[in-house]
Amino acid sequence: MFNIYVPSYGRAETTSTFKLLEYCTYVVRKSQEDEYRARGIENIWAVNDNEIDNICKVVNYIVDNAPEQVIFMIDDDVDYFIYRLDKNVKLLDPEIITSEIERIAQLMVDLDIGFAAEDASIAPWNYCSEFEFKGTTGAMRWFNKAKYASRFREEVYHNCDLDVMLHELLVNRICLKPKYLLVKAGTDTNSGGNSSKTRQEQKDCYYEMKRRWGKYFDYNFKNNKPAIKVQR
Repeated sequence: MFNIYVPSYGRAETTSTFKLLEYCTYVVRKSQEDEYRARGIENIWAVNDNEIDNICKVVNYIVDNAPEQVIFMIDDDVDYFIYRLDKNVKLLDPEIITSEIERIAQLMVDLDIGFAAEDASIAPWNYCSEFEFKGTTGAMRWFNKAKYASRFREEVYHNCDLDVMLHELLVNRICLKPKYLLVKAGTDTNSGGNSSKTRQEQKDCYYEMKRRWGKYFDYNFKNNKPAIKVQR
């Protein structure tokens, strides 16, 4: 069993991801359900607001309660997908996009891997192989619940996905990082985005990540970019 989930908040009028997929289920707060249905999105999982009122809660809620064994989550503001080969090739065909997402999910089952994530950088010169562990996470994440052993932690809110990746490496020794499939998505400054994080919040997350992961994690405050340093 497999399904695609799109957590979304405050973007009923601007969300674009559903147009690029053959099927998906939007996970929204009950107070906004009618707004998303008015947009024409039919498959909606409406949850009590207080149970999914931040990214950590909504990811954990979906993992805990989705009936499928393998699930895929993607940001709600994707403009288009990308094949990263010798150069970036724009991908808009929902059939091809969905089949690629399903392909990676099947690989996770075949290889008994718990967590997979897209690379955050879409630069074509970062492509060196179809799959490689390098870099940080982006807008797409896969979960194989039979093997996945982590949780999104609010203590490291702004680096919660990297915390999960490092924990999966610690416990399961491997994550799957597709390098050839990417998305072009919006940023935290667009409608509904998380642009309210303060410098102190970033520092608090950094110190907690350093306490937890030491030399394997770092953060560049000049350009606001985290880094995972794990030799593979």
